[in-house]
Amino acid sequence: MRRAEIIGNIILSDLEKINTHSTLANLTILKSLDEISGSSNENTNYVVATTEYAKAIASKKENIYLPYSLLMEKHRNDQVFVYFELEAFPFFHSFSQIIKNEPQPKGVFRFRRTSSKESLQSLMAGELYMFSSLFGELKDIHINKTDSSKVPRHMIIMLHFENGTMAHIEYTVGNQEKIELEWSGIKSIVEFDSDQMKPITPNDKTKSPLTYSVDAILSSARVLDEKVFLQLDDFQKLLDGGAQK
Repeated sequence: MRRAEIIGNIILSDLEKINTHSTLANLTILKSLDEISGSSNENTNYVVATTEYAKAIASKKENIYLPYSLLMEKHRNDQVFVYFELEAFPFFHSFSQIIKNEPQPKGVFRFRRTSSKESLQSLMAGELYMFSSLFGELKDIHINKTDSSKVPRHMIIMLHFENGTMAHIEYTVGNQEKIELEWSGIKSIVEFDSDQMKPITPNDKTKSPLTYSVDAILSSARVLDEKVFLQLDDFQKLLDGGAQK
């Protein structure tokens, strides 16, 4: 549960993905947390790069919002909130609502992501948790990896859920950020390709589809209880080469 008294928020994020134009919350983007002088304002969200992680965790006054890829077990407490980047994207929020509105979601789900993130392994664990949250209990999982010493690196994950949904998940380490999503369900068909959503003539008001608002981070972030943390830890172990279900 959240604390009764909140003395400001520190949000760690990839600053290039913060969409200030779609953010309604009061925010201040900082180059360093050292720029916060005096007491922080409870109505202000201080957004800073993930490189300020150590300083943020050392803070004793503000609530900390950080991506799951930065989470360490010792940081689980009522002042640290965790968000999943995928869940903050507008397109995935819309997709989630479609799935949740189906009485018994059943179909074929395909998800392909290319990322240059060094923390891709943690990113994947968080996203597998998001998929299982949408489609229900996981029945079976198979993981295939390419040689990590060769470029590009790929990982293919096949998931079967108890409700009958099948999922084909692909991750590639590359130089660009790209996401493709397809859903073929009983009542709905959804397709998304971030490349097709990019503006033809970019400017300061046209953002990549792979951005999110501070509002989305605040509304989706959560304190991870023991049950959720253990589920995430199980996915991390599977990706690290542990026993498959």
